[in-house]
Amino acid sequence: MIVFLHGFLGTSEDWQEVWRELPDATCVGIDLPGHGKSPFSEKFEIGIEEPFHLVGYSMGGRLAMQFAEKNRERVKTLTLVSTHPGLKTEEEREKRVESDQRWADLLLKEPIDEFLKRWYDQPLFGNFKPMRKKQDPKNLAKALIHYSLAHQSCEAPENAMFVVGERDEKFRKLTPNAEVIQDAAHAVHLENPKALAGLIHRRIFS
Repeated sequence: MIVFLHGFLGTSEDWQEVWRELPDATCVGIDLPGHGKSPFSEKFEIGIEEPFHLVGYSMGGRLAMQFAEKNRERVKTLTLVSTHPGLKTEEEREKRVESDQRWADLLLKEPIDEFLKRWYDQPLFGNFKPMRKKQDPKNLAKALIHYSLAHQSCEAPENAMFVVGERDEKFRKLTPNAEVIQDAAHAVHLENPKALAGLIHRRIFS
């Protein structure tokens, strides 16, 4: 079984193209707290008791790291797509808290379409412009603050594999030993799902 965690502003449906490339695997997607069909919660859990492979993207990757740290016996392999490895200094954490608060304030003040345009205009997304379903801005803002990178450990479990898009210069610098997916920026799973699925398949089934 492979469990997939999406990123900020997404839903479990974001992984559908990846799943199509993994017909021989049991794929399970979970909506993060405050996203999709999941109400906001200050506690994130994966209610699957049997050991599984875990794949997370961006915010979902950070939650996957935290889950794997606390539940090592339940996570067979950990694949972190476009995932920040963690902040090392208190100054970095304080700056991130301030940045996330600014984004959360914009999310609550601006029409959601304007916020989405501003968010995906960030350089790490390159030319990627997704079609996004509208979600509850209040829940999204809560999730952004509560699950901020500022609160994340910077210790990735030993079974973690980082994956980045070739055009995501920021994250290639952050994770220099990561596997690189061609023809993709930050949103690897949406821009080149076939290549990402192939990498996941080789890791799990080879």
